[in-house]
Amino acid sequence: MDQKQNSLDEANRLEGVRFGTHALHCAIEPLWDELPEPTNLRELAVRGFANIVRQHVIAQWVLMQRELDVSATALVRPTYEALLRVLWTFRGANDAWLEGFLSPSEKAVETDAETRKGPDVAAMLAAIELHHPKEIYQPLLELKEATWRAMHSYVHGGIRPLVQTFVAFPSKEAASLLINANGMLILATNAVRMAHGLQSPMLPLLQRQYADCLPNAG
Repeated sequence: MDQKQNSLDEANRLEGVRFGTHALHCAIEPLWDELPEPTNLRELAVRGFANIVRQHVIAQWVLMQRELDVSATALVRPTYEALLRVLWTFRGANDAWLEGFLSPSEKAVETDAETRKGPDVAAMLAAIELHHPKEIYQPLLELKEATWRAMHSYVHGGIRPLVQTFVAFPSKEAASLLINANGMLILATNAVRMAHGLQSPMLPLLQRQYADCLPNAG
């Protein structure tokens, strides 16, 4: 009976997180609509990587609505890495890297090569620890340490996603997926607005209002 009640409670919580996530996305949208056009390479890079985070987060919610949980889970790692890029390009990347990354090169135009490769995840985390407050760095480090092997499996078609195609995705894990995605969206929103010189007094209010849909809120 207890197990059945727990399952029911987790399913009800997931429905609340789903509904709250959609409402949170709608509430955040005006904070993106008022962003000005980028005026320099750093603003352009931060804006682009933040756009990636936002699209991935919204896509995860859409996929979960369709019960496409494997695909939604596979987006955790690219969302996470794009968020690291947001924070690193905002405070960490030097001007030479930004110019090289955003400048077309013959090799990149004629092949599928990147204009310029960036640092790996460990290097970006080290720079984020140096240039950002602990309350930003620590959750990012903890998320990586807790989920990195699983994220790798989903991105590269490992055993975890294969097994998941045959079983129901637990409501608790589905809620956690959306909650973590929302947390990354909040960080990306704050960073992109700061990069454009905008304050965000509404964000703390939204974090309190949608605390049930965010990690470690309140």
